[in-house]
Amino acid sequence: MDRLTPSSPRVQAMPVKECDEPLVDIALASGLQFGPPPECPETAPHYRFVRRSILERLQHAQSLLPDGICLRLYEGYRSLQVQQLLFDQEYARIKRRQPELSDAQAYRETTRLVSAVQRPDGSLNIPPHATGAAVDVELVDANGQVLDFGMEIADWSRVDPGLCVTDAGGLSASARYHRQMLQDVMERAGFVNYVEEWWHFSYGDQLWAYVTGNPVAIYGVIDL
Repeated sequence: MDRLTPSSPRVQAMPVKECDEPLVDIALASGLQFGPPPECPETAPHYRFVRRSILERLQHAQSLLPDGICLRLYEGYRSLQVQQLLFDQEYARIKRRQPELSDAQAYRETTRLVSAVQRPDGSLNIPPHATGAAVDVELVDANGQVLDFGMEIADWSRVDPGLCVTDAGGLSASARYHRQMLQDVMERAGFVNYVEEWWHFSYGDQLWAYVTGNPVAIYGVIDL
């Protein structure tokens, strides 16, 4: 069986019954923090947007954290165009690092950390971030400093992919504690974690439906 990723055929096979919930800007909500635009300039216009229920669940997760610790959004919504750009960049990195891989193998390895917009046969995927249902989040202290997670989210393309795994081996006690704290509050708020990325959580998308056994996803691709 293939590694479980949002692009896995068994995840993409989950039906979507779009609920038509709007996207909202978390900058207009109280009690939530967000960082600078991530990844590339193309993310800047939309990265703070999430579905309305996702915002409410993020607020709930924030309420579960100890005083002085804040949830901070790294990235929410991502357009298909930006998703394709990031996929192409990661695919090129994989091919440079592992030139012995076939195109199909390089595709599968790329989807470990960047969801595909389309499959090799040209059929379409539904990337989680393009639904407004997925968020990349971290925890910061009262001074706005990111807690120790063993790595920064922004370093995902530069570190060993094994370090990105939620329960990665070799972590310090501090990094493991903070990863677990983040996972605990997000799961209590109804999110599921993508185990290859400690920072990635979603509710209502196909990965969520597959992991929780829900018969349908409620969020599909949405355009801004």
